[in-house]
Amino acid sequence: MLVYGACGVSLVLGLLFIFVWAPHPWGWEGFDHYHDLALDIARGRPFPTMEVPWGYAYFLAAFYRVFGDRPWIPLTIQAALNSTVPLLVFACARTWLDKPTAVLAALLTGLFSFNTVYASTQSSDAVCTWLFMSAVLAFTIARDSDGTRWFALVGLLTGLAAQFRPNLILIPPLLGLYASIERRTRRRLAQAAVLIVCAGAALAPWVIRNYRLTGMVVPTSVHAGVQLWYGTLQTGPYLHSRAYNPRSVFEAPVFDYTSLERVPIVVQGLITCEDQPTSVSLSYRLDDEATERRLTPVRIDGRRYTFEIPAPGRKAVIYYYFVSGWPAGLDRAAQITPPAGARAPFVYFVSPDHLADLDVHGDLLDVFDAVRLARHSAWGEPVPFADKLRSAGIAGAQEAVVVLMRPLLKEKAKHLVSNVEHDAADMRINFSDGSSMTIPREWHGSISELTLTQGIASTLMTTKLSLKALEDPESRKAVASHWVCGQIEDVSVNQVFYRREPHMMRRYVTLAVDNIRHDPPGFVLASAYRAVRLFMIQGTSDRFTAQQFAQSGRVYAAAMSVSIIYLTLFVIGVVMAWQRGGSGLVLPLLLIASLPVTLAPVLTNMRYSVTVQPLMFMFTAIAIMAFARRWRRFVNPSHELRE
Repeated sequence: MLVYGACGVSLVLGLLFIFVWAPHPWGWEGFDHYHDLALDIARGRPFPTMEVPWGYAYFLAAFYRVFGDRPWIPLTIQAALNSTVPLLVFACARTWLDKPTAVLAALLTGLFSFNTVYASTQSSDAVCTWLFMSAVLAFTIARDSDGTRWFALVGLLTGLAAQFRPNLILIPPLLGLYASIERRTRRRLAQAAVLIVCAGAALAPWVIRNYRLTGMVVPTSVHAGVQLWYGTLQTGPYLHSRAYNPRSVFEAPVFDYTSLERVPIVVQGLITCEDQPTSVSLSYRLDDEATERRLTPVRIDGRRYTFEIPAPGRKAVIYYYFVSGWPAGLDRAAQITPPAGARAPFVYFVSPDHLADLDVHGDLLDVFDAVRLARHSAWGEPVPFADKLRSAGIAGAQEAVVVLMRPLLKEKAKHLVSNVEHDAADMRINFSDGSSMTIPREWHGSISELTLTQGIASTLMTTKLSLKALEDPESRKAVASHWVCGQIEDVSVNQVFYRREPHMMRRYVTLAVDNIRHDPPGFVLASAYRAVRLFMIQGTSDRFTAQQFAQSGRVYAAAMSVSIIYLTLFVIGVVMAWQRGGSGLVLPLLLIASLPVTLAPVLTNMRYSVTVQPLMFMFTAIAIMAFARRWRRFVNPSHELRE
């Protein structure tokens, strides 16, 4: 009865948090935009991202499709699912613990689980935890019954759970490996294989969809790349907040480029004229080709035109421009965007070199040119494409800065550089807003080897201009006289999600590896800290570090105290269980340990640990029961004698 009572308390708390008062600031719609994603799916639109897996969005969409935009309905269902977790905990704990301790673990789950808090908002945590604990229970039954069907169910459940929480992708192989080592027979090895195959089957629709869109195998989401990069920014003096790490400026790329070489390049543009053009085409050529090719749109959505340049399959520089034709009665000639057309086209790069100077033919004026001009001034190094720069009226680093920033700051650009100083080790360009760019004497051509601070320096890093447009008077004349309405506006390349997000995953991983290379010991220490930090709530009044809301200071302080108590009791319980020869508890410990192993290198917080919190309550129950027995013996020593 106590276990069912714990389930009832969990349900009452969940409904209270949904309909009366919630101890979080997010409201029903949550913080990961699942509400909007689910509404789109319910309306028949395709899933528009790879940043989050499909699981929870489709869970919500099923209810929206039947009941309409009523978030309280799926929230009530997930609160009901969450209320069964104490029963799942009890059933699992009976495999390893005595009945009173298992009952206490269920009570702790019903009364104190953080999943009950997340069940009142649209986040994937509560449903994911239910799937995870159902999989753990199914695994215990599979081991005891030696039933292959149960192993298949474990695979399906763990595969689905990974579509709610991507870091759980390692749980199926972990359980398969554990099962095959625990009983080394051919039958058990086959059952482990069934588990993994069924997990793969649960993942297959998402993997196939992602492969068709990108040509890449993406089993869950592409979000791990940015999370890893964030983790590498939170090291050393920036351990508690990446927002203040100066290396965060490198998130923005210097050039417009993609690292996806083997898929078509998607180019889009918009025409805003009231009149409709008779035709719109895209002319392009690669840097090793002399002949231009012309493409017609693959899709026209209203006034937006989409083109696909065939995959280059290698590093390449792409030169392209648009040509729009107009009805003869309008007395308008064909319009070209950019106005100079082939003389000064748009430039786009295809390269996996995320931090290098991609402008290998000197088509653009960019920060790398400013750096090389500065190095020439300080240390006499040669300047690539010096003739092109001189033709554009650029003789030194200060002139390059002025020309680059003039479109943004107009006449103020003349006074941007306050002073330049250098010695044998490095050179520092100071700007009028207090920002600076430091160039090391020993430089290998990577943008991340520079030190740029926020302001003019970081803006300079992402600014570029066409050298041909600067040096060619006819190009400038064309720009001055072009018919604005006939131009293609809002030009974008590979900004559809199935191009942008996989590319950014690769970029973030490269940035992360670069940060780790910059400070390996700092990253190791930060990861060790996060392995513990994962199990504690640690709020702050800094709005760049943690979300601020009414009474957030008190809420964070209380939550931190509670989470520390949880963690302390868990550790004590683990020690006590191990001292008693609790080798049977290896499996729940492995499942708990899998979280810090996979998440410690990345940016993380305690929310990611709520999936295994029910398992942790088992060890908390061991500690509390041990303390209770010792207290009874202290209060009534004769009780110990009777025992």
